[in-house]
Amino acid sequence: MTEAGEEYVVTASLVRRSLTAVDGSPGWGHGLVGAFIDVGRRRHRARSWADRGAVAVLRAAAGAAGTDARVRAALLEALADGLPVAPDRLPAEPFLVGGGQGDPGRAGPGADLVLGEAGAWRAEGGGRHRLTLRGEPAACDLVFAPRAAPGAEGADDCHRSGPHCDVTGRLTVPGARDAVVVAGEGWYVSGADDGLLAEVPCGGRDIGRRRLVVFLDDGWRVTAGDEEHVEPASRAVTGRRCRLTAHAPDGRAVPADDVRLRPHRPWTSLSTLNRYPTSWEIASDDLRLRLQVTAHFPGQEVRTLLTGQGFLYAAARVSGTRAGRPVRGWAVVTAVPAQRIGDLEEYLGRLREVTRREVHRLYPDRPSPALTTSLLGGTGASLDGFADTAVHESLVRPVRHLADPGGRGWRAYVCCAAIELMGVRAGPYAPLLAAVEVIHSANLAIDDLQDGALHRRGVPAVHRVFGVPATVNAATAAYFALDRVMDEVLPDDDRLRLAVCRTYLRMLRAAHGGQALDLAGHTTEMDAAVASGDARPLLRRLRAAHRFKTGVPARAFAELGALAAGAVGIRPAAIGAYFEAVGTAYQISDDVLDVLGAAAPQSGGRRKHSGEDLRAGRVTMPLAHGVGRLPADRMARVWKAVRDGGATAGTVHEAATALVGSGAVLACRREARALVDDAWHRLAPLLPDSPAKIIVRSLGRYAALREAAVPADAAAGDVAEGSRRG
Repeated sequence: MTEAGEEYVVTASLVRRSLTAVDGSPGWGHGLVGAFIDVGRRRHRARSWADRGAVAVLRAAAGAAGTDARVRAALLEALADGLPVAPDRLPAEPFLVGGGQGDPGRAGPGADLVLGEAGAWRAEGGGRHRLTLRGEPAACDLVFAPRAAPGAEGADDCHRSGPHCDVTGRLTVPGARDAVVVAGEGWYVSGADDGLLAEVPCGGRDIGRRRLVVFLDDGWRVTAGDEEHVEPASRAVTGRRCRLTAHAPDGRAVPADDVRLRPHRPWTSLSTLNRYPTSWEIASDDLRLRLQVTAHFPGQEVRTLLTGQGFLYAAARVSGTRAGRPVRGWAVVTAVPAQRIGDLEEYLGRLREVTRREVHRLYPDRPSPALTTSLLGGTGASLDGFADTAVHESLVRPVRHLADPGGRGWRAYVCCAAIELMGVRAGPYAPLLAAVEVIHSANLAIDDLQDGALHRRGVPAVHRVFGVPATVNAATAAYFALDRVMDEVLPDDDRLRLAVCRTYLRMLRAAHGGQALDLAGHTTEMDAAVASGDARPLLRRLRAAHRFKTGVPARAFAELGALAAGAVGIRPAAIGAYFEAVGTAYQISDDVLDVLGAAAPQSGGRRKHSGEDLRAGRVTMPLAHGVGRLPADRMARVWKAVRDGGATAGTVHEAATALVGSGAVLACRREARALVDDAWHRLAPLLPDSPAKIIVRSLGRYAALREAAVPADAAAGDVAEGSRRG
C-alpha cells in the first residue's frame, strides 16, 4: 500500500520440472509468471516466460494420452520449433536456482533465484530477502523481513512455508513515471505445486488445484487449498482433497483436520473457456474459523500455455470470524483448473452457459416496455402492458424455444476466436454471442419449417409449437438482433459500423441464396450424374449450397469479431476465408455423419445422425461422391432405392454401407480437410502465436473430421504440414 492508500498486489512464481534430454542427460524446464494487480483501478496485468526446457515438458504433456487428437496435433505443431507460444516469451537469460541451473532436487525457501532478465530473489541476511522485478507490467524493488524469528514457522501439508513478512520498498506503477514507496505484508513459499507447467498426466487424469493465502488483521495467516482429479473427456471429478493450515503471529503452524472450502459465483473466461469461482467460503470447526473470500473483480486471469490455457491469479478481500471474533483481511488466490482438453466438443460447449446468459439478457424471460421499445427499433411508441405481453409472446418465446437448449456452440466460439486472434480479450464482446445464437436459432427455425422437420435440439420444432405465421415472423425479426447489440460492443465509429453492417447484410443474402439452392433440391442433377457417370456438375452445386448456407455465415461471424477487435488490412478477409472453409467442411462432415450413422450396426448413440438425409431422399456429398466410385449399376440401384424418400431402415443401411465401402466417405473427408488446410496455410503466417491460434487450428480439424475416434483412413493423412511460423 502507498502513503496515499492505493493498494497493489505483486506476485511472482518460478516453477521447474525435471526432464531428460535426447542424449539421456538430465535437465530442467523453467517457467516464470508475474502478475501486477491494481486493486483500486481494477487492473490486472501479467507476463510469463518459458525456457526451451519448459517447452519440451509441454510437448511431452501434449503428446500424452487424454488430450483430444485434434488439439494434440495443433499443440505439437505449435511447439514443434521448441519456442514458447505467446503470450509466453523465451527468456534471454537463463533461470538459475540456488547455485546454478542444474542443481538437483528442490531449493529451500531461502535459496537465491535468478529470474532470467526479469529480476531476482536474493538473501540479504537476518532472514531478509529482496525481490526485484524489471520491465512491464510493473517494476519493483521489495524487501521481505520475517515478523517472527527465522525458522519459527512450521511446515504444513501443502508446502514448505516461508514466514509471514513485512514488505517495504518501491514500486513502479504502469503509466506512472516515478516509483512510489510502498509498505505492506507478504510471504514466500517453496515446494508448492500450483499446477503450473503441466506434467505428463498419470493414467490420463487431469488435476485442478486451488490455493488461497489469507492475511487477517489480527496477525494470523491462513493457507487453504484443494486438489481435484478430473477425467479429461467427461470432466467428471473422481477425487478431491482439501487442506488448511493457520499460522499464528509467532509463526506456529496449526493444521486443521476438518476443512470446508466451497467455491461460489463462477465466472467463465471467453479467452480460455476456463471456469473460475470468484468467491470462496473457508471453514474449520477445529479452528473456529469462518471466512468469506471474494475477488476484488472478475477477469483476474493469466493466459499462459504453462497451465494449458490459463489460470486465476486474483487479489481478494476477506471477512468473517476467527475464534468467535470478527476479522477482516486480504488474500491472494491461485486457481489452476483441470484444463486438459479431452474432447473438443465438450470444450466448445463451455460457451453454452455464457451464451445462454447473454441470450436471456437480449431476449429476457418477461415482457417490459423497455424490451418492447428495443424490439420495435427504439421508436419510443407507448404501448400498454397487454401489447408488451403480445410482443414478447410472438417475438421472444419462439426464438427462446430453440435458443435455450443450445447447440454445439462452435459458431459462437468463431466470434470469440476471431477477437482473441487479434490479441484482444473477448470478454467485453460477450453480447455478440447472443446475436450469433439468436440469428442461428432463427435460421434453424426457418430451415425446419421449410423441411417439415419435427424436432430440433431435442425439442419439437418451433413451427409445431407456435405455428407457421409466428415462426416466420419471430425468426425474421431475430435477424435484426445484431443491430440491438452493436451499441454495446462497437465504438462510435461510422466507418467501422458500416463495415460491420455490410458484412452482415452480405451474409444474409448469401444464406438465403444457399437456402434457395437447398429448397430447389438436387434430384435432377443427381439423376443426370447417375446416368452419365459424371458427378462434377452436381458436386459444384452441392459445394455452393454448403458454402452459402454454412460457410458464409461462419465467415461473417468471424469477420464481425475481427472487425470489432480492430483488425485491418488483409487479416479480416483471411480470418473470414478460414472460417468459411471451416463452416463448409462442417457441413460436409455433417453429411458424412449421416451416412456413417446409417451404416453403423447400432446408430442410436449418434444423436441426430442416423441416415435422415438418405431416408428423406436428400442428395448429399457422400451420395454425389459415390458416382464413379460404385459400379454404375450398383450406384443406380442405390439411388433408385432412396430417391423418392421414405426408404426403410434396412434399405437406408444397405445404401449407406455401399457408400462407405466405395470410398465416397473418404473422398468427403479429404475434400473437407483440404478446404480447411489450404485456408489455414494462407492465414497462419498473418497471425501472432497464441493459445487461441492453437484452438482455432483444432476447430478446423474438428469441422473436417468430427468422429470422436480418428478413423484409420483419416489418421493416415493427418500429418501436420509446415510450421506455425509460415
